[in-house]
Amino acid sequence: MHALLICLLAVLGIAAPSFAEKPSTPKALLWQEPFVVDVTILSVEEKSGPHSGSSVWHRVRIDRVERGEGLAVGAETAVVSRTYRLAPGTAGTIGHRGGWKGPNGLPLKGDRARIFAAGTVATLQPHFVNGWQPVEPAIAFVAADDEYRSEITMPFLAELVRQPLGVTKSLHLATDRAPSGGPNPTPKVDAKTNLTGSYTLWNTDVLVAYMRFERLDDGTRREFLEPLDRGTPLVAFRTTTHAFAYPEGHPAASLNNGFGEKYLGTPWRFHHGHSSKTRILPPDAECAKHPILAGVTIPPEGIVVPSWLYHVEPLPADCTVLLWGEAIDSERKDAPQRQPILWVRERPVNPRGSRDPKEPPPPAPRPQRIAYTSLGHPGDFAHPEVRLIAAQMVAWGASREGELDDAERTAIRGAAFAAPQTR
Repeated sequence: MHALLICLLAVLGIAAPSFAEKPSTPKALLWQEPFVVDVTILSVEEKSGPHSGSSVWHRVRIDRVERGEGLAVGAETAVVSRTYRLAPGTAGTIGHRGGWKGPNGLPLKGDRARIFAAGTVATLQPHFVNGWQPVEPAIAFVAADDEYRSEITMPFLAELVRQPLGVTKSLHLATDRAPSGGPNPTPKVDAKTNLTGSYTLWNTDVLVAYMRFERLDDGTRREFLEPLDRGTPLVAFRTTTHAFAYPEGHPAASLNNGFGEKYLGTPWRFHHGHSSKTRILPPDAECAKHPILAGVTIPPEGIVVPSWLYHVEPLPADCTVLLWGEAIDSERKDAPQRQPILWVRERPVNPRGSRDPKEPPPPAPRPQRIAYTSLGHPGDFAHPEVRLIAAQMVAWGASREGELDDAERTAIRGAAFAAPQTR
């Protein structure tokens, strides 16, 4: 777009504007900075800089250390940010920072923020331009399934986690792309080619997906996959093993099996029949310690839920199975009657290159957290323990494990939910 504008101005004989700031960096890449900390602003001072703007000095108190050797909770340090003054008529941006009211869109005294920064323990230097972010994780819920009513269950789950985890949420529903120049697309459950608001997925901290047999167009598919390829954590439900169903010969047809294999560890295989159910079996002692199962109660006789069991084995060695399920009244007596129904994995992420040949390469990126369950029938969400498991999957994906207390778990269990019929 910038190149097209410059070419047009050149043809018209008009000088091209200067672009004072670069585009914002996706969240998954911000996580490769050496320091990722949540802070409270103690003071702010703006100083003239050698560039066409100023340096803003924040004195901060460290509230949480997500990444950063040498920093400790409760310690104070300095944060120095570059800013630019844009002359009237100059094209540019202050980046996607969070809407603070301080100098050049930065925080004021008393604000809380998350900083993605380089520098030293004594002087942090936030990633330019958008190394300042809201402290609340941004979680995107993609509901694009036309069988299990994810357009109802995913907003319900989003609301369950919003307050106890202190997150901001966005909902992205199946839709068809609006005609060129037309109004914004409206949700349509049986649509397959687009997602509402998919252009915002690059800036999410966690992507929660419930999808089935989509044929996303090129632009929407890229907007959905790029955050995952960079390492954005993924929490996925049931039919997301077969999120895509492109026709044979389509350039993206490899995703039909490849998406499930690459991210979740398994493609779609088969299930035990619509007339069957699943018994959730109690976890062993070691799995019961995982944060996703914290406070979860599964009696010795198990929990029976409406989902028919999915066959998912074999799984790769890096998948840690937390729960197993047993088929009840299976229509596939020839198949194994026990299968994994909940697992996690931490997938290595390729680091980006050095931003400057003179600088050392950035630290190794954190592994991509992935949690998947083959549960997800709307009747499953009617069970209090399944709801709690789903909420804690999101918490684990957001690196907020352990933040739900007993009162919040009780509230999640007691949330009112009338399970709709499947389609």
